[in-house]
Amino acid sequence: MVTEVNGTASWAKLISFGPGIENVNLVKGSYVFGRNPAADVKIPDIKLSGLHCKLFKDDQGGFWVEDTSSNGTFIDNELIGKGKKKKIASGDKIYLLHQSKVKPTEVIGYVFTVLVDETSELKRKKEEEQIRSSLEEEKKLSEKQNKFQEELGEEMMCCICIDYIYNCVTAIPCLHNFCASCFSGWMQKSAMCPQCREEVTEIKKNALVNNILEKFMENNPTKKRSKEEYEEMDKTNKIKEDKIVLKKKPAATTVAASRVVPVQNNRSILNTLTNNRNNNTSNYRHRDEYNPDEDEEESEYSEESEEESEEENSDDSDNYSRDHYRHRRYY
Repeated sequence: MVTEVNGTASWAKLISFGPGIENVNLVKGSYVFGRNPAADVKIPDIKLSGLHCKLFKDDQGGFWVEDTSSNGTFIDNELIGKGKKKKIASGDKIYLLHQSKVKPTEVIGYVFTVLVDETSELKRKKEEEQIRSSLEEEKKLSEKQNKFQEELGEEMMCCICIDYIYNCVTAIPCLHNFCASCFSGWMQKSAMCPQCREEVTEIKKNALVNNILEKFMENNPTKKRSKEEYEEMDKTNKIKEDKIVLKKKPAATTVAASRVVPVQNNRSILNTLTNNRNNNTSNYRHRDEYNPDEDEEESEYSEESEEESEEENSDDSDNYSRDHYRHRRYY
């Protein structure tokens, strides 16, 4: 079923994709889009021209888009060019703000859908749903690509100049990357990595990172430095060789294996203890000869002997005192 607006059948419909942009049913033969209040479809976005583009159909039933903007109007991913026009067909995407010019969240455009030949409203709705699903997938893919480029860009930053690396060199062994010119200046004052403070033993040019950066800059030309800055960095770059050894690694030392002393078995240990006891009879007594009663007798004997010894010593002392007295008396 063909959509009607104020009793007039629309010959086509524009399905919008963009923030706050509504669908447009095309009833008249031509429509002008832009910020200007005189435009048929007014879109208040400062990045659009006053009269951005014009969509119309000719007498032969052809459909055209004319570009009248400064920022450009795109059909799919092809720029029309100011003052030029391009024929379109049902299903084409008309970009007023293309993803190459603005962020994914700022894209403004329409999917052009012809209604004249459609006989079923259900078919039209299904087509619209497919278009919206396709646009959502493209948006998600674009967001993923942008996120990947941002994360890649962060990894490609030199921590010395806080900018994208130019003529990448890698510090060994920590594997951090820097601009060759930046690291040339750093080496004059320190032998440590400026990022992790580990001692640098070698410097190597990194061709892989340079190739990745070259592709990255092709897709992000706005992130390039000025030509003068690149020339100045080439002058201050002192790292001309592919590899520079700053400090040789110490030769690996061979650690002698510890001598393993075999553990003696129980029988060997008992034999050793037995031999020690036999060789030192004054300190050891064989377990089989031990008799507690004998120890008690020996203990009693020792006490009696000690008392007798004390008495003898006492008698000797008394005798000595008497003899000493007599001696003094006569002399």
